[in-house]
Amino acid sequence: MAALVLRSWSRGVVRASHGGTTAYRTTEPLHRHTGFRQKSSVQFLSRPDLPKLAYQNIKGKSPGVIFLPGFASNMNGQKAVALEEFCKSLGHSYVRFDYTGCGASEGEAETCTIGKWKKDVLTVIDELTEGPQVSWKCCSPHSSFFKKPF
Repeated sequence: MAALVLRSWSRGVVRASHGGTTAYRTTEPLHRHTGFRQKSSVQFLSRPDLPKLAYQNIKGKSPGVIFLPGFASNMNGQKAVALEEFCKSLGHSYVRFDYTGCGASEGEAETCTIGKWKKDVLTVIDELTEGPQVSWKCCSPHSSFFKKPF
């Protein structure tokens, strides 16, 4: 699927590299392909007695896609943004978020564990998604990280 995402997303995209950093931007407005402009903006998921989680989502058809950032990453990385653009182009729902203590989410990263971040993922799935989901784990060295089927 990664090759399909990159191949499909690369059409109509300008790639600019400078000093080891690569930036991408589309050359055509997205609403030209989908009939309307979908927009995601940072929102916060409140949880009793736990830090708020920052997330962005777009509504669309099933199956939805949920992006799980890799270690020391956040929801604003190139892969997360590229995957959002791809989901928009196909009309699928999409959620990306920051784990507790990472990116725009509240909390202290130093006090977090894989178990706490797993709870973050399960909360996001339960509270922000509907129907079947496809998870996109980015750079996760733990293949058995999640036991719950999506």
